[in-house]
Amino acid sequence: MKRLRHYTQSTAIVLSCFGSVVEQGRYESLKQKIAARYTGCEVRMALSSRMVIKKLKQAGEHYAHLPAVLADLDLEGYQRILVVSCYLFPTDEHKQVAKVVDGFRHFSLAHIDYTPAIIHHTHRANDLLSALNEKFVDSADINLYVHHGAPYLDNAGHQAISYVDSLLGKLSDKNISCSLEGALPFSLVKHAIEQRISAFSEERKPSLNVIPMLLVSGNHFVNDMADIKQALSEVCDVQVAHDDEGESFNLISTQAVTDIVMLQIEQGLTRLNAPELQAIG
Repeated sequence: MKRLRHYTQSTAIVLSCFGSVVEQGRYESLKQKIAARYTGCEVRMALSSRMVIKKLKQAGEHYAHLPAVLADLDLEGYQRILVVSCYLFPTDEHKQVAKVVDGFRHFSLAHIDYTPAIIHHTHRANDLLSALNEKFVDSADINLYVHHGAPYLDNAGHQAISYVDSLLGKLSDKNISCSLEGALPFSLVKHAIEQRISAFSEERKPSLNVIPMLLVSGNHFVNDMADIKQALSEVCDVQVAHDDEGESFNLISTQAVTDIVMLQIEQGLTRLNAPELQAIG
């Protein structure tokens, strides 16, 4: 087939993420780690939030969504393309990655695959959640883990969200979780949190640590976490978790998440039979 002669480039890796107006640099840092490990691969980034793409463009930073990035790589003749799903749960954003990749498979002669969402395999999810619990279990009387949430209950990704909620609660009776929107929203879980707080002695206010279960915190850290802090501040001493450098806590900078992403890339490149794997032994 004559068209095959145009596919002369080897392997490309595309980091597909939501994007962040405030903390895009954290995604870029992960991209640099991937590029440093897989030096023989072309590494690019795609954003799923058009709002973020537009706002970053206004600031002079140019990004594109996944279909545009894949179209460019196909035109440039990459034989293998691995899309890295940089989404915490296998909910709507991850499902969109799968749909886009499946669509390109119909007309591209490149071999295209994608990785699972970050919380996918139970063993790796267990390692991540146990590491988080160990880090924060003694930081307060109550630890409130807050994830973004998803709108549809029939989405398969809700099983992963429910598992996280369940396991965190079993790892310590200090742990409780909620979402910013969708299922288990803070606005409805607030009463249960206040009941937990009321069980403490009236001699002192119990302490509560708000822990963002977000890849990057960004505007959510500035706005939503501050709203949660304000809503509970009358009944307990509230703090919002920070990382070891004193910056807003985020999952993407943790070693556990980096390890999961790197392992899933290695497995994806193995499925694509990418020769670049041989270069890293």
